[in-house]
Amino acid sequence: MNPDFEADREYLEHKFVDPSFYDNSPGLAMPELKKHLQQCFERDRELPHVLAKATAFREVMEKVKIRISEHDWFVGIATCLEKPLNGIYIHPWLNEGFQNTFSTKELEEINMFNETCVAQLRVDYDHSVPDWDAVLSFGFSGLLKRAEEYECRHQENKELTVDKRNYFEAIYIEYQAVLHLMDRLCVEAEKFSASPRGGKMYFALRQLRDGAATDTYEALLQIWLYFQLSEFVDSIQTRSFGNLDRILYPYYRRDIDSGRYTEEDIRGFFRSFMYQSTAMHYAVGHPFYFGGTNADGSSAINELSYLILDEYDKMGIYDPKLQIKVSENTPVDFVDKALNMIRHGHNSIVFVGEPCIMRAMQKQGYSDAEARTADIKGCYEYCVRGETVETAPVTVNTAKVIGLILHNGIEPISGKKLGLETGIPEDFSSFDQFYDAFLQQIFYLYDKIMGYSERLENQLDQFNPAPMLSGTFQSSLERGEDGYARGARYNNSNLWICGPATATDSLMMIKRWVFERKLLTLRELAVMLDCDWSGYESWRMKLLHDPEKFGNNLDEPDRIAKNFTEAIARRYHGKPNGRGGVYTVSLHSSNRFFEWAGKVEATPDGRRRGDELNKNMSATQGAAAKGATALIASVLKLDSTLFMADYSVDVMLHPSEVNGDSGLFAIRAILMTYVKKFGHAIHFNVMDPVILREAQREPDKFRDLQVRICGWNVLWNSMPKREQDAYIFQAEKRSR
Repeated sequence: MNPDFEADREYLEHKFVDPSFYDNSPGLAMPELKKHLQQCFERDRELPHVLAKATAFREVMEKVKIRISEHDWFVGIATCLEKPLNGIYIHPWLNEGFQNTFSTKELEEINMFNETCVAQLRVDYDHSVPDWDAVLSFGFSGLLKRAEEYECRHQENKELTVDKRNYFEAIYIEYQAVLHLMDRLCVEAEKFSASPRGGKMYFALRQLRDGAATDTYEALLQIWLYFQLSEFVDSIQTRSFGNLDRILYPYYRRDIDSGRYTEEDIRGFFRSFMYQSTAMHYAVGHPFYFGGTNADGSSAINELSYLILDEYDKMGIYDPKLQIKVSENTPVDFVDKALNMIRHGHNSIVFVGEPCIMRAMQKQGYSDAEARTADIKGCYEYCVRGETVETAPVTVNTAKVIGLILHNGIEPISGKKLGLETGIPEDFSSFDQFYDAFLQQIFYLYDKIMGYSERLENQLDQFNPAPMLSGTFQSSLERGEDGYARGARYNNSNLWICGPATATDSLMMIKRWVFERKLLTLRELAVMLDCDWSGYESWRMKLLHDPEKFGNNLDEPDRIAKNFTEAIARRYHGKPNGRGGVYTVSLHSSNRFFEWAGKVEATPDGRRRGDELNKNMSATQGAAAKGATALIASVLKLDSTLFMADYSVDVMLHPSEVNGDSGLFAIRAILMTYVKKFGHAIHFNVMDPVILREAQREPDKFRDLQVRICGWNVLWNSMPKREQDAYIFQAEKRSR
């Protein structure tokens, strides 16, 4: 049952990245499949989008190349190489939607916001999680039958409108198509059924074709199949494999107790399952989470939790990305096991504070049970399990707001008017006036982009209908409405705040050097920033090394950070979003801290254009001079209940700080202090700058070196040099 994993690893390394991998497999090659789909698109132009997409999904299920091998416990479906419906169906519908929704002038403004990185508007299908309990308990055929039963109820109640009929018809088409694919997979698996692994896979596929999973392997295979089909065919990202130790524990326990599988067998299944994610080299990673709290107050961590974490550690992989729900009831030895992994260079773990989640959700009106069982998804966001469709359509770059004020609403790089006219710099006689202008600009940007977003978000089910996801939600079936319309019980939209510490430090430098010390004028400062500090290096050094920065547990900068981020949250948190849900506010920057850096002009904190913005709610790189404890103290001054979308901090530690028993105690103390004081998410990078520089010089010797970036994990060698340099700079600051 457990052949040499190294042979499997070599096979999997080609499965997701090599176009020739499927050359000899049944089905159409991707160019031919896309050509066929284009013909289907033209043929079905008059169909409602939900039916046209479902029909295209069926065509893929019937014609896509598939592959099964004795070196793989999981099936291969050629759509993993690309998402064929995106370019043919979804992007044209989305482009058409933009053209029909906005005027030419509005489109120009939206494009300028996006291009200059002042703010971002996007249509987002990347933050949803299916009801995994339903997927596993019903299976594909059971989900299909359940949808049929709900349609009958709507029919009996005389509520079956044309739109509802189309909604149910699309679910039928897609789930029947999945069953057809299962038939194709069974035919392929039967060719290997004489071997131990092939026989097990054939039996499992037959079981999942007609029913629900009965053991650990079948459950993992069910999860993998759903993920592949949703992510790469239906083009709805599956942003978590779920609470794996909880949902799989009953299968594991039955397998062990009955003797169906040994512990080593199950370890082998998890090795193969987790390495699928690693081999995909997917930019944002594939999360799942551990733990939580049972109804009786006990921790949900169990023996399967330890097994999974142990295998992950042995493999030395960086994807899937692991999330651990932590509270005071989480076993200390489990926390220590994860912390030890981090201390030894396995940085791909994030800890999520359960007290924060429960307090924030209960304050918003969610039930105790909903808060206790909330799913962790994406980078570290949380939502009601099995009943939520969330989006993240709006981001405002607070670091660029400084430039708008210094140029009276003009974006300084493009010269375009993208902000409010808050007055010329010479007219500000106090920092309070400048700060008021800062808030005015921020509110203007959010109000503007949210207005655009609301006009798009009520069409999400038209741009990219989600029959497969909707079929897992009971609430969606009850309402007869797509999950991305108002079918989910909770339909929240996250507002992201980008660069809050960079903005805070910039405001502090203006306060200190312009208005308190009066050694600079705003006009002089604007000139320095416009030329990216060229010719003003001495001034840049003064501002860069000024110690009054966020992340050092200092009153003034921490107060500024708290005041303006909470002002944003109080204005928008809980406000209706236009699609039956509410807005929530996030202190998460995702990859924008480096992707947007080149579009952000020099800032008053001494940063040059192109240098990174701060990550999440962490300090600006190199600014947290007083260590991790001071950084945590600064972050915890914010009210985490106001940032229900997420609220996270990245902590850099030098290996010398966490060595030995005392080092383990220290890092655990940081973690548990953060959790007990209602911090949301925290992850650690333990890095030695000497090692990082050596890895930069000789990358082949450090192919497995990992770095945790905001909400996902990457290999050091995959990062651009400029980004590597930023981490080295931060690590060197920690070593002093």
